[in-house]
Amino acid sequence: MYDNAEPEIVGPPVGEFDYKDVEGFQRYLDAHGRLYSRKRTGLDAQGQRRLKKAVKFARFLALVPYGA
Repeated sequence: MYDNAEPEIVGPPVGEFDYKDVEGFQRYLDAHGRLYSRKRTGLDAQGQRRLKKAVKFARFLALVPYGA
């Protein structure tokens, strides 16, 4: 679909999302700090909501930047 797009992330992660696991979030964020869509991450709706909540809390604690 996209010629220069990054490869899709396959499958959900093992376990829950932890807001302190910044390295784990990097595979779900693009270069601008935005979350990838469910279509690209392969997460179900509940998993995507958990990821969103964890990333938002990490941004609040300044562990992850808000954007570029």
